[in-house]
Amino acid sequence: MRRGFTVVMALLAVASLCGSAAAFSYAEWHYGELVPAGDARSLALGGAGLASADGARGAGLNPALVAKTVGIEIAATAMALTTEEAREEPLYDSFEGIIGYGTYAFNTTMYDRYMGTVSWKPSGGYDWAPAVAIGYHQRLDMSYNYHVQYRDSDTQAEPMDKILHDDWSEGDGGVNAFSVTLAHEVVPAVYLGLGVDFLRGHADAEERRVYPDNSEEEDTNSWFSSDDFSGTQFTVGLLVEKLHRVDMAVVYRSSFELAADYSGEDVEGEEIEGNLTYSYPSAIAVGLEYHPRNEIMTTVSLDIEYTQWSEFEDSLVDDLDLDDTIEYRVGVEHQFFNSTQARFGFLYQSSYMDEETTRAAFCIGLGLDIAGVRLDVGGQLGVREYDIEDGRIRETTTTAMATLTHRF
Repeated sequence: MRRGFTVVMALLAVASLCGSAAAFSYAEWHYGELVPAGDARSLALGGAGLASADGARGAGLNPALVAKTVGIEIAATAMALTTEEAREEPLYDSFEGIIGYGTYAFNTTMYDRYMGTVSWKPSGGYDWAPAVAIGYHQRLDMSYNYHVQYRDSDTQAEPMDKILHDDWSEGDGGVNAFSVTLAHEVVPAVYLGLGVDFLRGHADAEERRVYPDNSEEEDTNSWFSSDDFSGTQFTVGLLVEKLHRVDMAVVYRSSFELAADYSGEDVEGEEIEGNLTYSYPSAIAVGLEYHPRNEIMTTVSLDIEYTQWSEFEDSLVDDLDLDDTIEYRVGVEHQFFNSTQARFGFLYQSSYMDEETTRAAFCIGLGLDIAGVRLDVGGQLGVREYDIEDGRIRETTTTAMATLTHRF
């Protein structure tokens, strides 16, 4: 009992110093952000694409899209993401009213991620055979970096105020998915797909307080490591095309469990170890693609996804009380006559830590055919602001993504 309590307190201590809100940021750091396995086209459309992608590019969005593979397709995606986190404390007037906020910590961190898919659809006399795809992508991200330096403004130590201590909170790791997908056109314009994600990964978290060399205080350090996460998730997808100029998709992602061994050390130097299980919730999503009745080659995509985070369970912590989340993703794609596409999108999502904590993101992108290779590029700028116990946090995330697709 005492060891279990120590583990829980160590986890909460690390989480409390780092915050509460998305992958690479304060809130979803501990349990991770469920990362959609989209491509640069989907990013530019605000994350939409359940009913509008195809082949290898759509495998991570909706397994039914794999059935639209032509021959052999290879899609490779690279992503760069920059996060800016500003922590602010309130400024009060003489009547204890808040008159503004002052920034006491500002951190910028860059991350890079890579994913890829290969799909194959037999041709010739094998049209009855399903399309097959294998892929690799990140399913959960648990990365985070935070640093703040405290100074004594009343003590001068030229050329700056005296340094009291530095606080560091760092997280690294996540869960990756090796995916296998089968999909087939069961009747004309109706596609069905099944995907299986074999999940593996690890996560490390560390909290440090470092004092100057001339200080009489001793540095403190606590860390927590989860080794060899493993689990399996299933995804079922349906795509129905040309329903009066509308394509419709429905995707169900099953709940899944991640089990791992953990070890660590608390701030008092006591070692902790044991086993943990995270039970992640299921999700259901609906996607639409609308084809207007005119000669302008423009389509509109809309996805809505609901995740029942209130069902999440942590074997080490009781009564988490997480909130269910809903995401709205909308995008517009216009095709020019030279096979070049311009894309715009918008994303609105809530956080499972607090449903009132929401992120809005604006997206833009381009699609080009270059020497027989499809190049899609996309960019996203997301912002959100939310209160914490001693102030508030303002976050800005900037994402750039490029996808190369080739058909043989």
